[in-house]
Amino acid sequence: MIALSGKNSAVKGFTLIEVMVALLVLSVGLLGLAGLQLHALQYTHSSYQRTLVNIQALDMAERMWTHLAEPLAELEEWRKLNKTSLTKWNGVVTMVPDQPGDYLITISWLDHRFNKSRLFTFSYRLRLPKLD
Repeated sequence: MIALSGKNSAVKGFTLIEVMVALLVLSVGLLGLAGLQLHALQYTHSSYQRTLVNIQALDMAERMWTHLAEPLAELEEWRKLNKTSLTKWNGVVTMVPDQPGDYLITISWLDHRFNKSRLFTFSYRLRLPKLD
């Protein structure tokens, strides 16, 4: 058998401390990736909510175009249809003062991202032609 000198045995292989440090660095990196993934999912959900609200506002605008004589005829049906789509959803259509034919469609909803509840508001301005 070949005897190892003290100098050669000190540099041979990994020590337990080196392995533990490598695992610590790896675990911190994986936790960082998990955090990034969580934030990406939260922002994706927020984007979905904003897209949904935009589609709802455009739906009301199209309903108003189909009833030019009485633009707010389908307001209650639109509210019933969309009320359950988002938490604390509220849709309001108002006439813009001093602007005949201009309407403001405002939708608000509650978002529960990041352990905080925050009320968001989306407004869509619409101009309808006057019927004489």
